[in-house]
Amino acid sequence: MTSKAQDITTAAVLGAGSMGAGIAAHMANAGIKVHLLDLPNEEGDRDGRAQNGIDTQIKRHGFQRPEYAKLVTPGNTEDHLDRLGEVDWIVEAVFEDIQVKRDTFAKVDAHRKPGTPVSSNTSTIPLEVLLGEASEEFKRDFSITHFFNPPRVMRLVEYVEGPETSAEINEQMHHVLERQMGKVVVDCRDTPGFIANRIGNFWMAVGAKTAFDQGIKPEQADVAFGRPFGVPRTGIFGLFDYVGIQLVPGIWGSLLKALPESDAYHEYNIVEREEFKTLLDKGFTGRTAESGFYRGRDEVYDFAAGDYRPKESFEVPKDAKELMDSGTPEGEYAKEVFKTFIKYCCDTAPEITDTVDQIDIAMQLGYGWKKGPFELADSIGIDYVASLFDDTPALLESAKNAGGFYADGKVLGTDGTLTDFPEREGVIKVAELVDGAEVVAENDDAAVYKLGEGDYAGFGVFTYKTPMNSNSNNVTELLTHAHEWDLKGLVIANDEERAFSAGADLGTIAKLSGPEGDNEALRRTIQQGIDGFRALRTAPYPVVGAVRGVALGGGMEILLHTDASVIHAETRVGFPERNVGLFPGWSGPVRLLERLVELDVPNPHKVAFDALLGTVKPVPAANIDFWRDNDEIIQSPDHVVEGALELVKKLADGYTAPADAELPLTNETLEYTEGSETDAAIGEALASVFAGEGTASEEELGKRQSEAAAKVLARQENHDRAVAMATTRKPLNN
Repeated sequence: MTSKAQDITTAAVLGAGSMGAGIAAHMANAGIKVHLLDLPNEEGDRDGRAQNGIDTQIKRHGFQRPEYAKLVTPGNTEDHLDRLGEVDWIVEAVFEDIQVKRDTFAKVDAHRKPGTPVSSNTSTIPLEVLLGEASEEFKRDFSITHFFNPPRVMRLVEYVEGPETSAEINEQMHHVLERQMGKVVVDCRDTPGFIANRIGNFWMAVGAKTAFDQGIKPEQADVAFGRPFGVPRTGIFGLFDYVGIQLVPGIWGSLLKALPESDAYHEYNIVEREEFKTLLDKGFTGRTAESGFYRGRDEVYDFAAGDYRPKESFEVPKDAKELMDSGTPEGEYAKEVFKTFIKYCCDTAPEITDTVDQIDIAMQLGYGWKKGPFELADSIGIDYVASLFDDTPALLESAKNAGGFYADGKVLGTDGTLTDFPEREGVIKVAELVDGAEVVAENDDAAVYKLGEGDYAGFGVFTYKTPMNSNSNNVTELLTHAHEWDLKGLVIANDEERAFSAGADLGTIAKLSGPEGDNEALRRTIQQGIDGFRALRTAPYPVVGAVRGVALGGGMEILLHTDASVIHAETRVGFPERNVGLFPGWSGPVRLLERLVELDVPNPHKVAFDALLGTVKPVPAANIDFWRDNDEIIQSPDHVVEGALELVKKLADGYTAPADAELPLTNETLEYTEGSETDAAIGEALASVFAGEGTASEEELGKRQSEAAAKVLARQENHDRAVAMATTRKPLNN
C-alpha cells in the first residue's frame, strides 16, 4: 500500500532550550522552515530566549551549514502563537513539568489548524498523564516524539502513540521522522522511561552499584564492561561523567518513583548511594564541571581518600565469554553486571515492546553499543548465557529453544515466538535486493547483478566484497567491462553502513611503490583505475551512487564519475591521498575540475588543487559545494539505496552518456607550501596535470595523471607514507 504521508515544509518548536533549539536546527537541516518560540524576555528583545537558542546551536554545530540558521525564525509564546496556524507540525519541548506542558497544549490547541500533528519531546511523563483534559481532536493528533541529544547527531527517536492517536498521524510522523529527518523510529509503549532510558539507565545503575559493592575501581569497571561487550570507551562511570552526574537525582529518581517496588530498579537505587551524593555535594558533576568520577584522562576519584588519585591500568581479555570465565575480579564483575542486565531485559521486554530488536536498536543508537543486549547474547552464545542462570528467565529460555533471539531470518517477539522484523518503509537491504538476481559479472572483490522483476527489473546493482568497499585491482578491472553489461542503469550500493568506499587498496599501492617497487605494475594499477572509472562514466546507461558512511580518496573519485548520487548529508567525504604519499590519480582531478568549470567557479584549477591536497579530515557531504542538480542530499542513510534506485529509473529515460571532457589548462603556478618536501613533491606532481596553455582532452589528462602519480610514488619518502598508512592507519608526516 502506498503511503499518503508527505514531506512537510513548516514546523514550530515551543521551548528553545538545548533540546528544543536542537530539534529546530535539525528540522532546518532537513529543509523545514521553523518557528522557534520561547517565553518572552521581560526587558529588551522579547524573542531573545529563542534567538539565544539559535545562536547556541550555531556554536554547537547543530546546523549542518551555518546559513541553515536562516530557516529558523525566533519568536515568543505571547506575541507569536498565531504562527502555529501556519505550520505542518508542532513540537513541544518545554520544561518537564506536567502543568506547564498542559498549559502549553491548551495554547497550541487554540491556535493550530485542525488536524495539525502535535508531539511532545518528553522523556519522563506518560502520554496519558500529559493529555489530561485535552480535547478529543487534540488526542487524535497527538503523540510523543522523544529525540536524543544532540538531535543532529543522535538518530534515535522514541515514538509513543496514544489510544486515540489516528493512523494518519502515526503514518505522517513516521514519514517525517524517518525519511525527512533521517531518524530511526522505535515504537514504544506508554511505560516509564520508554525503552532506551528504562534499559540503559538500569545498566548504568547496575554497573555502578555492583562496582561499589564489589570494591571494583571505576577505571577497572570501565575496562571490564567495555570493549569485550562492545560498549563505548567511556564505559559506565565515564558515561555518567559524560551525561552529567547532576542528572542522576532527576532522571533515575523519576524512574524510581514511576516504577513499582517490585521492579528491579529499586534494588539498584543509585540516587541514595553515598558515592553519588559525595560527588554532587562537591560539585563534581562530570563534563559539566571540572571533574566527576574522572578528572582529566589520568585521575579518578578515590572515595576512601576523599581526593583524586592516579588512574590505574587494567588488562582484560577482548572476548566477553573468556572474560566472564577468567575468574578474575574484572571477570566476576562483568559476569554479574551482564547476568543482571540480561535478566532485566528479558523480564521487562514484554512490558515495553513487541520484539527484542527494538531494545537492541535503542541501546545501539541511544547508548552507542555495537550490539544490543539480545544480539550480544546471541554472539556470546545463547546456551552459554542460559547456563549462567539457575532459574533461566522465560524469554531467554524461549530464545534458547528457538536457536537465538535472532534465528532463521526472524526476530524473537516478546511473547517468546519468532516473528518477522518490523518493517521500515523504504529501507532496502542490498543482500535481499540481489538475492536470486542474475549475476552479470563477478570476481573475488566485486559483483554486478541484474534485477529480474519488480519496479527495478533490468537495472543493475554493483556491490563491493572488499573491506570497507576499497577499490582493489579486481574492482577496477571489473569496471573496465561496464560497456558490456546489458543494463537499463546501474546503482553502486552496499549494506556496509560505514562506507560507500573508503578508497584505494593501500596494501597494493604500498607494495608496488618506492625505488625498489615494481613501478611498471604500479603504472598499470593507476591506469587501470583511470580506465575502469572512465568506462563507468561513459557506459550507455546512467550510473547512480547510494552514498553513506565515508567516501574517501578513490571512493570520492568513483562518486565523481557517477551521473548522480543520493548522498547521506553526514557522509564524510574528502581526498586524504596526500597522507598516503600521492594525489588522487584515478581521474579525480579531471572530474573535479570539470564540475568546477561547469559551475563557473572562479579560478577552478586553484580550487580543485586545494581540495585535492588540503584534506585534513573528511567533512560532511552537506558542507560540499560541488554537487550537481541531479545529486540528492538526504538526511537518512537508511534510504540512500531506495533513493538511488528511484533516481536511476528517472535518469534512464532518454539517457545519453556524457562526451569526453575537453578541459582548460592553466599557466598559474600551483604549489603546496604548507608541509614538507614530500608534500611539495605531491603538489608539484598534481600541478603538472593542470599545467599548460589552451585545453587538453580527457585522454591526455589521463596520461598525465598516470605518469605524475607513478612518478611521485617512486620516491622513497612517498613509499614510506603509503606503508605507514597501510600498516598503522596513521599518517606519516615525513
